[in-house]
Amino acid sequence: LLARRLGITLPERSQLPLLAALGATGYTGYQLLLSAGEETVSAGASALLFAAAPVLAAVLALPVLGERMSGRGVAGLGVAVAGVAVVGIGQGASASHGAPLVLLAALVYAIWVVLQKRAVGGMPAVQMTVWATWFGALFAVPFASGLPAAIGAGGPPLLALVFLGVVVTTIPFLLWSWALSQVDATVAGPCLLLIGPVAVLIAWLGLGETPTAITLAGGAVTAAGVLLVQLAARATPPGPPSARGASGSRASGTRWRGAPRPSSA
Repeated sequence: LLARRLGITLPERSQLPLLAALGATGYTGYQLLLSAGEETVSAGASALLFAAAPVLAAVLALPVLGERMSGRGVAGLGVAVAGVAVVGIGQGASASHGAPLVLLAALVYAIWVVLQKRAVGGMPAVQMTVWATWFGALFAVPFASGLPAAIGAGGPPLLALVFLGVVVTTIPFLLWSWALSQVDATVAGPCLLLIGPVAVLIAWLGLGETPTAITLAGGAVTAAGVLLVQLAARATPPGPPSARGASGSRASGTRWRGAPRPSSA
């Protein structure tokens, strides 16, 4: 019923490879790699290592999407990454053998961002998110050995599972898909660097975990760097129409007959 009210339809055959790739990268591979890495990597080190994701996304966006960051944008991205490094130091970042898994998760996430930008260039963001989520769930089934026990237990474990699936995963992914349909990947990607500082702020307000002064300073530097990226994007004159102009939420009625070609700009 919900899918019908949202206008979700069956994907075309030409859409299936890209939707499957989105499910395998952002919804399964990234989650599994990050969870495995964070078993032995501190939260601060994980945030620091994950800062590679927006940088890698910006690098991949040039050959795949034809998106190029301006000099001011690159400077802002550098400032934001430096801020994440300060946050990691403030949290006592310490890596271990799980660090390569976190770095691999960052690479997979960057690939997902670029693929997702291609996808929203030709299909509505909501439809893309729904089908990519189902593909991701399908690919994750072989690793979900504890799912039957969690469902059978009911009560708090089941509520926690629903909360993680709906509030923490599905809603943010829908919002992220919509954001990518409005702006370039090189503009949206650096916003991911705010995850670490925001997590510190939530832990401070919700869990009473008081951050150190250096952590707060790092969060401020990260926010300033992301702001510089956004200001640089606004100051850059628009080039030839890219995948964003093909459709996305601005032209959700367009039927997608294949991946849009990257702009030559």
